[in-house]
Amino acid sequence: MKKWKRLILFWSFVTLFLLTVPLVLLRARGYRFDYHRGVFVYSGTLTFKSNPQTVDVRLNGTLAASKQLDRINSSYNITGLLPNAYNFQVSAPGFQAWNKNIAIHSGVATEFWNVLLTRDSYDRTTYDTTGVEKFFLSPKNKLLAYTVPTAEKITASVFDIGAKKTTATFDFPGWNFAGADRQENIEWSPDESAFSLPVKTTANGQTAYDYFIVTLADQTQLDLAKFLGKDSISHVRWDPKQTGYLFFLDGDTLYRANLKAKGDVAAIATGVSAYDLSGSNVYYALLSNNLLYKNSLDGQAQPTQITNNFPGEAAEKIASLVVYDDARIALLDDHQDLYIFNQGEHANYFRKLNDGILETHFSDDGKKLLFWSGNEISVYYLRDGISQPQRTEDTMENITRYSTPVQNVQWFYDYEHVVFTVGRFTKIIELDARDRRNCLDIFNTNLDNPFVIYNSFLGNVFFTDTANSSTTLNSIIFPEKTSILGRIGIGG
Repeated sequence: MKKWKRLILFWSFVTLFLLTVPLVLLRARGYRFDYHRGVFVYSGTLTFKSNPQTVDVRLNGTLAASKQLDRINSSYNITGLLPNAYNFQVSAPGFQAWNKNIAIHSGVATEFWNVLLTRDSYDRTTYDTTGVEKFFLSPKNKLLAYTVPTAEKITASVFDIGAKKTTATFDFPGWNFAGADRQENIEWSPDESAFSLPVKTTANGQTAYDYFIVTLADQTQLDLAKFLGKDSISHVRWDPKQTGYLFFLDGDTLYRANLKAKGDVAAIATGVSAYDLSGSNVYYALLSNNLLYKNSLDGQAQPTQITNNFPGEAAEKIASLVVYDDARIALLDDHQDLYIFNQGEHANYFRKLNDGILETHFSDDGKKLLFWSGNEISVYYLRDGISQPQRTEDTMENITRYSTPVQNVQWFYDYEHVVFTVGRFTKIIELDARDRRNCLDIFNTNLDNPFVIYNSFLGNVFFTDTANSSTTLNSIIFPEKTSILGRIGIGG
């Protein structure tokens, strides 16, 4: 080759090298060329975690290619995205799609840690049960007690979840289930050896209330009012630490009783309007001033005062307490006004949150409080949230609202979703309000207003439905079973 040709070839390679090296370096540092603006811009990242794990991912309708996706700790990253607005969709065959309009920013990872899809339909298991009205799972998730009402009696049966069969049935002639009257349920003992059943009976226009203690080992039925010699019993709860003991109110006196020794009954406090058990303590509100106190479960310690005032009217009566710990307590008064006592990370708060509230539950980590009225579901944030979407302590969000009543409201296992029913439809809605909240149907029933319980330990939703003109117990597997070895479906 002639010398001048070699020089041309050499300088061509040099020029190409000088042109490409900066491009490679810029790309390695996260820069991308924006053809619309004609400049290099610092790119952003989209990070997400989904259930199910095998999904298709589309940005602005275009299926994400495999080379765009990196897997880290069972989550997925799409890197090198130009800062812009995108429609982000996650879908899978046989599932309802999830999507949001999102914004990608320079040098920032936009994160979605709780992308949840629901199936178009679920295979359900219908158990050999008849006439089921309400049911309640035991603490170790091995048993389930369900009630069957008739005009003459209430029947409570025990169902073995693993064996999928009813193992014992108990009849209570002349009594009806009283759970709805006092917002009480069947209450299982911590060791699953017994449960309490709230009942009522009406004669001459007067309604009397009582409880039966059902012991599984010998299949005995103990009339609690007769055993204790008290006729105004309410709010029965099992001692979470010591077997065979339970708490109850008789009028305005809080007691702890030993079911294994008649007469072993100790008064914990008098003038009590409501109480709750948490950890190794019993918490209670006083009728006289609505102040909150705590004591040890055996009642032998000196009572400790928790609050110094009450933000509502003195005439209001605290109807129920929901305690997470000394620093986080929710109170409902007899007018269904909700108050929160929160010793936060930035300040202390004791104030009214909302009115017309039916029930409330803390998340397991104590960072959120779920509560609902007849038509609306809301969440209060007791602590700052670090991960996206970020939340601020002492703020409240209305999650959803319907013209018809919402029922069976409960936390999903990630505490970023809420399961609830509207009419015949059981739904799940996310807390993440960026763009909009995805609200998806899980299933629907033939029964208006079914009774529904989601159990995170078993990964099942249990519910009532009608079959052959009778109400039966049913279940579906929900959500999808996942593992860190799951694969994500992506385009080529």
